[in-house]
Amino acid sequence: MRIDPVTVTVDRSVLTGLRERLHATRWPRHEATGNALGPRTAELRELCDWWAGGFDWPAAEARVNRARHLLARTSHGAVHVAVHDGDDRPPLLLLHGWPSSFLEFERLVPQLSPRTVVVASLPGYGWSERPAGRWTTRDTATLLAGVMTALGHDRFVAHGTDFGSAAATWLALDRPDLVAGLHLSNVDLGPSLTADAPPTAEERDYLDRFDAWWRRENGYKEIQSTRPGALVPALLDSPAGLAAWVLDKWDSWTDPALGPTVAARVGRDALPELLTWWWATGTAETSVLDYADNRAAGTTVLPAGARVEVPTAVARFGRENGFREDPPRSWLERMYRLERWTSMPRGGHFAALEAPELLAADLLFFADSLT
Repeated sequence: MRIDPVTVTVDRSVLTGLRERLHATRWPRHEATGNALGPRTAELRELCDWWAGGFDWPAAEARVNRARHLLARTSHGAVHVAVHDGDDRPPLLLLHGWPSSFLEFERLVPQLSPRTVVVASLPGYGWSERPAGRWTTRDTATLLAGVMTALGHDRFVAHGTDFGSAAATWLALDRPDLVAGLHLSNVDLGPSLTADAPPTAEERDYLDRFDAWWRRENGYKEIQSTRPGALVPALLDSPAGLAAWVLDKWDSWTDPALGPTVAARVGRDALPELLTWWWATGTAETSVLDYADNRAAGTTVLPAGARVEVPTAVARFGRENGFREDPPRSWLERMYRLERWTSMPRGGHFAALEAPELLAADLLFFADSLT
């Protein structure tokens, strides 16, 4: 495996073209004042106005490039990692989900010092290439195991959220020799339920609430799982359309107690940074395939009888709009050797941006307890 240093940069002509497209947006004639049918028009327009006229991508580049960025050239394509060098203890591997990127952990990483931190871009996101054919989070786990050993790390602590939570779980299940501990800020996979171990009353209550929330929320998931090709051209061609699609999920999945808008909850520049990176790299085309591929492969649940025996910690943020992602402990213990289970007072799906100090403290406490 060859590993090459790279620098995060977006050609200035791409930024100019992006601004021109944003200024030429055809806005809906009827403004949405609530979010029942999608993002509020005023919030979306404010995001796009700031993205086009106030947001400073070159400044973001300068900050991001304080890390060492590497491309690991594997037999399945390139994998991008951002390495923040620290001490000699087992490093922390951070894995993001959708719709996100390695940039999600920018506020978290400084609070994890002096540990070495490796932030990986999942295949199909940014510079990490998605292999042809069906590709699952379990395949990603195998790929990342090879990348980490190539970087010289034969023992590390894996942290994940969303699809990154799934990939980290598969890593811990398949390569316990590499994973010293598993830390999750949400749980993406479920157990395979059997007649011998049906859901308890508490678990059934959780699943009923979860299903009710998903019936309102999963339109995007059904499209991306079944007909992504009908959506992708619009996301690749219209930056305002891309912003609306991503904003809709960030609005639903962040803690409404943190502020009335996504910008108030995660900072004004967080979404423009993510959107610029996605726009420049065409991530909208390849990242959505995670939904179709994992559904088709059945890698949304652990196999019957499988359980992660690596020490596991779950930090329960999950304070999302209209639902508390708060599975009972027994549900988690079906899948994990659960050694730490912390309920957080604030923060939703994007905890590394919403409550970085809480996530950092929990992750460090857990990682330190393993050595």
